[in-house]
Amino acid sequence: MSRHALLPALLLLGVAVAAEASVSNIDQAGQQFSKKSLGVHVGDSIRYKNSDDAIHNINVIDAADLARDMGLQKPGENIDVLFDKAGKFIVRCSIHPKMKMIVTAE
Repeated sequence: MSRHALLPALLLLGVAVAAEASVSNIDQAGQQFSKKSLGVHVGDSIRYKNSDDAIHNINVIDAADLARDMGLQKPGENIDVLFDKAGKFIVRCSIHPKMKMIVTAE
């Protein structure tokens, strides 16, 4: 392959890899997540929809016990969380401590 053809081929490969990222949907109703656990690929996102009549506050906690606070989520709102590194994460609502799920990104 010539040098002139290599760059466009690499750019297309990058677009193809980026196109593979996906979004999974998790509902929040009855003050619980619709799934207790979920596996995703690194680079994927999860869209959390608040179908409750209560405000939620999603926190994503990594293996080092560092939390990403996604802020308050009003009823009817969606919050997208990107999993940009591999690992096991605990996702919980800081307002409703029984709301918890495990996300594994590989």
